[in-house]
Amino acid sequence: METKTKRPQEPFTIVIPIYDGVDLMDIAAPREIFGWLAFDKSFHRDVTILFVGEHEGTFTTNNGLKITIEATFTDDIALNPNLIWVPGGRPETLAEIISDPKSPYTAFVKKAGSNADWVCSVCEGAILLANTGLLNGHKITTHWKFVNCFGRYPEVTVVKDNLRYLKSGNRVTGGGISSGLDEALYLVKLIAGEASAIKIQQTMQYYPDPPVKSKIPKAGACPVKGLA
Repeated sequence: METKTKRPQEPFTIVIPIYDGVDLMDIAAPREIFGWLAFDKSFHRDVTILFVGEHEGTFTTNNGLKITIEATFTDDIALNPNLIWVPGGRPETLAEIISDPKSPYTAFVKKAGSNADWVCSVCEGAILLANTGLLNGHKITTHWKFVNCFGRYPEVTVVKDNLRYLKSGNRVTGGGISSGLDEALYLVKLIAGEASAIKIQQTMQYYPDPPVKSKIPKAGACPVKGLA
């Protein structure tokens, strides 16, 4: 089964494991959309969304914004989520996490993801998720620039059609940065139904119409050291 109902009386818990250098929109987009789900009485569930880090305190996004960590990697609520959302960030930071066999970040994502009903990533967060083995046997999408970063993970199939989001079982992966808006709204549709997703779309006035038009470039070598 792709969804579970093992915690029907508890809040629907969404954890976003973070690190210094994380992309702001990778964490802000789901926080905004899932946050509106908390106001949807038809969902019949409380919603808890947490930025989760190794230690208490703050973390700094890639553009210098400091944000409070709301739970740590050892907290029970963080380790038993309904949904885990793994964001992307600076390639240098990803390289550090991936190259560390004892990375607390990797260990947390693997453990919490194994307990989650939905396992998700956006942008190059898919690399961090693939590094845990949780994407083995699944088709995924990611930021166009990072589609050639999965040679180390032969059991992960990267779809190179620049999809905004892609569902494979209970795994949902998203493309680059802004794709997180579509992906999170799609997850609301899966979790709470289309009517809830429409309510949030209307509340946010999310009807994108970019003022410029361009084509997605072709990816070159992987920008993450050690995965090229």
